[in-house]
Formats: sequence, structure tokens, C-alpha cells
Amino acid sequence: MLIELYIFAFAIIAYGIIITLAIIGFNKLRLVNPIAPLHETPTSFISIVVSARNESLHIEEFLYEIIKQNFSRTYFEFILVDDFSSDHTLQKATNILENSNISYKILKQKEPQGKKKSIAWAIKEAKGDIIVTTDADVVNRHQNWLLTISNYFNLHQPNLLIMPIDFKSHSGALPAFQITENLALTGITAGFAGVKKGFMCNGANLAFTKKAYEQVSGYTSHIHISSGEDVFILEDIKKLNPNGIHYYFSRELIVKTNPTLTISSFINQRLRWASKAKSNKNQLNLLIGFITILTNLVFLALLVALVKNSIILPYLLIFALAKVVFDFLLLFLASDFLGRLKYIWWLIPFESIYWLYALTIGVLSMFYKPYWKEQKTN
Repeated sequence: MLIELYIFAFAIIAYGIIITLAIIGFNKLRLVNPIAPLHETPTSFISIVVSARNESLHIEEFLYEIIKQNFSRTYFEFILVDDFSSDHTLQKATNILENSNISYKILKQKEPQGKKKSIAWAIKEAKGDIIVTTDADVVNRHQNWLLTISNYFNLHQPNLLIMPIDFKSHSGALPAFQITENLALTGITAGFAGVKKGFMCNGANLAFTKKAYEQVSGYTSHIHISSGEDVFILEDIKKLNPNGIHYYFSRELIVKTNPTLTISSFINQRLRWASKAKSNKNQLNLLIGFITILTNLVFLALLVALVKNSIILPYLLIFALAKVVFDFLLLFLASDFLGRLKYIWWLIPFESIYWLYALTIGVLSMFYKPYWKEQKTN
């Protein structure tokens, strides 16, 4: 029992250090890069690239969010790669884009190639100095989204810019769980980018220079892995210059997608996210993942101690309470930024089941290959 207490004590201390670093980084970002006024005259051409497969339900709303952008039409293009859709994605996209006033290209795969290869094709065809990747199920973005990206690159000249993600509000416990989890991910993502140790990002809202992309030979080093075009390109570009990886606090950069509404689709999505972690060689990523899993085991040990009325119960309660306090501090900052303060109260039910969820996904990801758009991932 004494050994277990020492292990959990070490885990909580290490976890506290991780969260403290994230909080420091989060606040540092606010001080280093305050919100700057928008200048409407861009100096760099931007290419927005997206891969879509069977997105008939979302493609119209997605495209209208691009078309409504308050940005000069002569300074950006939109490239859509249809990854051999079997629904009406291509027809709907073509109809909308033909009647828009934006410059666009539609590329068609002759067979399913997956998101990464499709985006690589789009970038090869792109003429922009700045590449912006997004997802076809993003259904909400500010009209100054593209203008804000342009302004940030002009002012700060990053190699890669990580931008925030959120979910559209839906009723029910599963959407609330996803929103709460995203608050934690936002806190960690922004916080570690703030201390120049960025290791997480999301391709649904990501921008990088084409020059940096070409310097690292694009997705070549990980093209054999179906997913992870976002975190792997981050790791490759980070090797050029760690200080070239930025995160910008601006609500005008937030994009929103719909949460998954069924348990099966939610688990499959999380398994897809977890599966790419096995191929990520970033030691910080592995360390934080290990510490997080070990810390979550405190709640399992607490449950067992309650059943057995163990003498170590008071210590485990202290450890569990410490984790909740650390999480609350980070989630408060993230929820304030994303405008999600009311979701901070989901932290208690979130903590009570997260240990089981994290362990289940972690174990399953080692044996089960998830699907993406009816295609099994590699």
C-alpha cells in the first residue's frame, strides 16, 4: 500500500507541474500577443484547403462560412478535394461554388485516398504563401476569421499557427462531455504553445507557411499513417524552429463543429485520435499521456478503497481533490476564453468517469483500428 501511495503522490505532483506550466503558458500568450486591430489590406496570398468525403449534411453550411469571409477575394483561394464521395457532397459543393464570387478549385479523387493524401494534393496545387487547413464539418466561423489569420502572419511571421476549436452547443450529456473535454485540450494546447513546447493542434483550424511545409517535405515522413496530418506536420515544422510554432488568443479565430451525438461514433472518433499517438515520437507527448493516465487511476483506486474501507482512503481523497483543483484552474481559463464558463460545473461528473473513459480508449486503441468515412485507418 505504501508503494501505491508513493506512486500516486508522484503522479499528482507531476500532474500539478504539467498543469502549472500550461497555466503559465496560457497567461503568457495573453501578455505576449495581445489582440491587435485588424488591418484590411493583406500582403500574403492564402490557400484554404479541405478534404471532404460524404459530407453532404454539412458541406453547404461549411461553404457559406467560407464565402461570407470579410477578406479580399483577390488574396485567397479555396481548394476542395472530393475524396471519392458516394453521396451528394460534390454536386452540392459545385453548385454553391459556381455561384460564389471566390476563387476556387475542385479536385476529384478516382478512389478513396484518405484525408492526408487529399490535403497533400491540394497543397501541391495551391498558390498561397500561407496554407490554411480546415474540415468540411466545420459549420461556424467568424467573418473575420481569414482576416485575423492574415493579420497575425503579417505581424508575427510564424511558421505554423495553432488556432482554437469548439463545438456547437447541443443538449444532452454526451455533447456536454465533449465540450468539457475540449476545454481541457484547449488549455493544454494553448498553454504548452505559450511556453514554446507546443505538441497538440487540430487540422480543422491550422495554418502554416507553404515554405515551411516544403522545407520539411510536406507529409512525406508520415504519409503512410492515415490520420495525424496535423500533429505530425507540427512536429516536423517545429524542428525548423521551435519558436516558429504559435498560438493566438482571438475569439475571431474560433471555429465550431458539431459534437458527435452517438456513443459509437464518439468512441470511434476518439480511437482514431488515440491511434496516431502510437506513431508520435514526441517524448513530451508520451510523458504527459502517461502521467495523465496514471493520475486518472487515482479515481479507480479511490473507488476500490471506498469499497474496502481502506486505511489509505483519506490520502486518495486528497490526491483526487488535488487533481480536481488543478483541472478547475486550467478549465476556468480555457472556458473564459471560449465563452464556456457555464460548462465549468461539468468538471465534477467529468472527473468521476474520465478515468474509465481514458483507460478504455487507451487500451482499445492498441488493438482496434478505427474507421474514417467507412475506410479503416492505418
